[in-house]
Amino acid sequence: MLIKIIRNLTLEEIDARIKRFEKEFGMSFEKFEEHFLKHKPDAKLTTVYFEWVELVNSYKGYIEEGQLDYTVEEIKDLKPEQVALLAPKRIELLYQLAALRVDSINDLATKIRRNVKNVYQDLQVLRKFGFVRMNRRKGRSLIPETLVKEVTFLIR
Repeated sequence: MLIKIIRNLTLEEIDARIKRFEKEFGMSFEKFEEHFLKHKPDAKLTTVYFEWVELVNSYKGYIEEGQLDYTVEEIKDLKPEQVALLAPKRIELLYQLAALRVDSINDLATKIRRNVKNVYQDLQVLRKFGFVRMNRRKGRSLIPETLVKEVTFLIR
């Protein structure tokens, strides 16, 4: 089964993509931009330029304002056993996490009236899919955060 995911990239993913471009072209974004603006680029380089500039601006925005906003659309082909992991309770948990403001996994479990251990296990599965991330704040508590904006199941 195919699923289409629209999600935010993490800071680490943005950084990795920037480094991949730097390695691929053997230069920093600033040098690439200078070269790009001086020459007539082809369609491929134009696409690269616009993606790279969005990544760099998102990274700078995070550094300056603490806001990270870079959304991607991905299509994943899931095996039947992977689809089975996306049980209704986990999908509901993802929906609730997007709708609620929570301070910890305990807080989330309390608000949705579920067992903390089960919520934690479900969050770990969703994390492996790239749907959520766990942030450490306020000492040692983990704060779950949704990365997905939309998940669409496509039946072939």
